[in-house]
Amino acid sequence: MAHIIVQDDISEWRKRVRAELNRLAQMQIRVGVLGSEDGELLRIAYVHEFGATITPRNARNLAIPLSPAARKKSPRDYDDAWVLKDGENRFLVRSKGRNGDQIEFLYLLVPKVTIPERSFIRAGYDSGKDKIAKACEQAVRAIVFDGLDAETAAARIGTAGVGIIKRYMRSGAILPKGSLTLASSPGKTTPLIQSGRLANAISYEVIT
Repeated sequence: MAHIIVQDDISEWRKRVRAELNRLAQMQIRVGVLGSEDGELLRIAYVHEFGATITPRNARNLAIPLSPAARKKSPRDYDDAWVLKDGENRFLVRSKGRNGDQIEFLYLLVPKVTIPERSFIRAGYDSGKDKIAKACEQAVRAIVFDGLDAETAAARIGTAGVGIIKRYMRSGAILPKGSLTLASSPGKTTPLIQSGRLANAISYEVIT
């Protein structure tokens, strides 16, 4: 009885897998608010990520808005405003009511403001390490068994990283807003997502 021996030639498969895995290993995947975003948004992201102390440039004090209406304007827009001192605090206020016997608080005047660190990129990565590792494992398996190329595998990892950071931003794990911030911007109490602009700016890039 004749026997036919069939030998699989896996050399091409092995060559492709090795090449794509080597290419993937040489890539850098950056996730965050990247340099392609506008300068203002990059500064906002940096301040939240690392914290900062802000001082006025061309004025004696910073004017912290105390209402949503004041937030949309500048102290210079209020011709009838005046300074009210209350112990150590100074406020920019104006009279209101039919007889002017009421006071509307517009701004708190302070020489500087310290914004606490509210890390969302580093902290998001730390909290999602297991998920990122899983995304990397799945990408490698797809190269080996599904014929995926390195670029597509890196894109999958980057996309997973973006999702992890965004979910962390919305998780409520970040230091909550202060009372002054809530007074000037009521509504959403979770930091960093008042308008969604910062969260929507989270993206990835692959450096080869």
